[in-house]
Amino acid sequence: MKTYEGTYSYGQPDNAQKCLVTVTDKRIEIHLRDQHGNPRAVYWYWYNVVQGDHALHHTGQPLQTLKVPSFEFRETVARQMKKPRRRGVPAVAIAVGGAMVAVLALLALAYFWLVPYLAGRMAKSLPVEYEVKFGEKAYQAMIGEFKVMPGETALVDSFFRTLRIPSKYPVSITVVNEAQTNAFAVPGGHIVVFSGLLRQMQHPEELAALLAHEYSHVELRHTTRSLLQSLGTYALASMLFGDLTGVEAVLVQNAHELKGLEYSRRLEKEADLNGLQLLHARRINGQGYIWLFGTLKKESGAAPSEWLSSHPDLDNRIRYVQEALKGDTTLATPAALESLWKQIKTN
Repeated sequence: MKTYEGTYSYGQPDNAQKCLVTVTDKRIEIHLRDQHGNPRAVYWYWYNVVQGDHALHHTGQPLQTLKVPSFEFRETVARQMKKPRRRGVPAVAIAVGGAMVAVLALLALAYFWLVPYLAGRMAKSLPVEYEVKFGEKAYQAMIGEFKVMPGETALVDSFFRTLRIPSKYPVSITVVNEAQTNAFAVPGGHIVVFSGLLRQMQHPEELAALLAHEYSHVELRHTTRSLLQSLGTYALASMLFGDLTGVEAVLVQNAHELKGLEYSRRLEKEADLNGLQLLHARRINGQGYIWLFGTLKKESGAAPSEWLSSHPDLDNRIRYVQEALKGDTTLATPAALESLWKQIKTN
């Protein structure tokens, strides 16, 4: 590496001192001596170097000037300054950036793993009686948004009871007058079905599949778990510290979220296959799931399916349900369900 002689000034142009200069791909190195004769060095990185008439300048403040009376030096500098370069990042910025990346990684870990994990643990640890209690309060806080249809409610509730599914929860079905093709579960046992979805169905097995699916979300505590997860750290922190009253208040205040509550793919599959087992145990044709998914995929005119937005990936679900149905023989619909179905469709 060749060394050139020159003069360096800092602040005032007349405040110049002799120096030795070397050139590298990264920077210009200016070697000086202080007032006590001790060596020191000044580094100019290429992105801060400006070419003057007979000197080089640094873009920082105060003004720094370097003069080297060498043609070879000027040619070397000219070649270096033509090279494309990216501005360097100060060490402090790198450290701060690294710390921010680490914090974001921890937040992502908490959101995608820790919060769902804690929500699952908390949901499983809740006493059934407490879940039923706050579920009832959430239902009462939310159901006022809808117009309940008493006749259809009684028929669909009877349809579910005819399935004779034993449960630790007091399951109750409510039909509301809404054009959208939607249904959702409430922690503790309530299931709400929109009239628009009932009108779209063509088979009693579809209704059996829908109720078995939503019931599975209740029985497996998916609804409680997903609601806790959607409400985030406040509800979880309250539960960690044993403040069940605070959790109840948050859940009730956010009861409106129940109709659009989203489940993970794993929970959806678990509810589908659990519901399928419930139908199989009662000798009800599991093809009802396939018919139900087909109904939900149809265009609904001015009333698009909310169920599709909160229960995504229907094509994948059709595939694994069809796989689970392999070998099953076609089963006749129980007469009691068929009778109720005809009343529901003609009511």
